[in-house]
Amino acid sequence: MRFPYCQHRHTLPDPESLALDIKGLGVSYSTEGKLALKDFDLSVPVGSIMALVGPNGAGKSTLFKAICGLLPIRTGGIRIFGRCLTECHHRVVYLPQKSRIDWQFPVSVLDLVIMGRYVYLGWFQRPKLSDIQEAKKALREMNILDLANRQISKLSGGQQQRVLIARALAQNADLLLLDEPMNAVDTATRQLVADVLHKIKDQGKTAIVATHYYDQQEGRYDGAIFLRDGQRMRDGLTHQESSHKGCDCE
Repeated sequence: MRFPYCQHRHTLPDPESLALDIKGLGVSYSTEGKLALKDFDLSVPVGSIMALVGPNGAGKSTLFKAICGLLPIRTGGIRIFGRCLTECHHRVVYLPQKSRIDWQFPVSVLDLVIMGRYVYLGWFQRPKLSDIQEAKKALREMNILDLANRQISKLSGGQQQRVLIARALAQNADLLLLDEPMNAVDTATRQLVADVLHKIKDQGKTAIVATHYYDQQEGRYDGAIFLRDGQRMRDGLTHQESSHKGCDCE
């Protein structure tokens, strides 16, 4: 089956595979540039919620972009549900940091969330009623359906984050990559995001959540991946500990 918006052929996931399997990954922002990720290995089981922990510049966003096929892979490889990147794009959704979105763009909340459905549409096709219903369902899940017709420029920081997560949910992907969704939001939004993550887990889906501090939602994750300077640290080290002991890649 071919994707409507590109020439990539979609293959069903391998039911016995990991959600994400990365071996020896080296990634850079250009074919000749310095590696932003080096010798990176990662195995994430289906149905798990993992924390990706590291300071700014550690490589968290770089890893997410590589998984989405947005950066050139110099070494190693990535498999998603047992398939190569081009075969499973629509099963992955990347939620960037809200500061990277142009919130002055003249679009409503509902229209922004509907963009999560574009992966299923062909070129120049308008969203169907089913797409609109999926978008409204995601807004309802984030408790912001009443904001559907509001311009995104009128949203608070917490509302912005909820809208972005709603857009991710609307895609109905199986692997969610969330870049610092708990950053600079109110307590109610943080609790709602945590609840939604565990609802996702109950549905058999997988999420990786980038964060600066593992104890932000301590006890809510199935495990943690620690990054520093583009390399993976030993599991269990905090950044304070790792800064004293140096980089110890797995």
